[in-house]
Amino acid sequence: MKFLRTVASLCSGFQHYRDVRDVPVSSAIKYLLILMVLVSLVLMASFVPWVFGRAEDFAAWAEGHFPAFTLKGGKVVTQVAQPYYSGDEDFLFVLDTTGTVTNADPKAAFGMLFMEDSFLMWARSTNAPTATVQSRRSQLQGFPDGIVNGDYIRRLIRSFLWVGLPFLYVILVLVGTLTCLLQAYLFSVVASFTERSMPSPLSMNQLLSVAIHAVTPAAIIFAVYMSFRLNEVNLWLIYLVAYGIFLIGGTNACRELPEKHEDDTPPVL
Repeated sequence: MKFLRTVASLCSGFQHYRDVRDVPVSSAIKYLLILMVLVSLVLMASFVPWVFGRAEDFAAWAEGHFPAFTLKGGKVVTQVAQPYYSGDEDFLFVLDTTGTVTNADPKAAFGMLFMEDSFLMWARSTNAPTATVQSRRSQLQGFPDGIVNGDYIRRLIRSFLWVGLPFLYVILVLVGTLTCLLQAYLFSVVASFTERSMPSPLSMNQLLSVAIHAVTPAAIIFAVYMSFRLNEVNLWLIYLVAYGIFLIGGTNACRELPEKHEDDTPPVL
């Protein structure tokens, strides 16, 4: 509950950053780690349904476009005439175990080429005819045997998620934590030089604590936008703007106000 109260207060006003200004840096890092654990959990929760949706779309497409072929011992077994082409300029599927076709077809924006013991996936960087084509070739060895159709793809995606999701979750937590720590440290180093000219300068540890906690609103905004797949907005710009607003506002709110002296009181007329 204390953690949730801290999150709510840091998002509600700059004055609450005074409450975290003097906490040890180790406590601030622990807070950031918990925040990244929860943010990554939200991202993963929104990622899984999206993956299943895209997998179902591809499985349905495969049922209508894949020829009859089987994987056995890491090799393609088929009786169809080759090279076999299916699809359009958006996505092209090619099957050729004879060695006639070995490279991507740049006419298609995306595509997949199955060869005797490997497959190649490619993507065109832009829609221009002369755009660069990026491709990746992988071996079929290790893939489960079976008829390659929609059900095969569904089973393969489920198996990948069971194995890959925990690993991906740990990567998200670590990358998020390290990235936020790096940006907070860079700000603290730069700000420490300007603080010397302030009447009530903040120490390096205070700046770092404020910078770490200021990630909170920006991280929440980032998670919400990613969860709703708002691709039409510049997510990184929104993140940086939100982080900058709470970072500067929180830092200014943490400075001690200069004490007023009796001589500073304006005379009463």
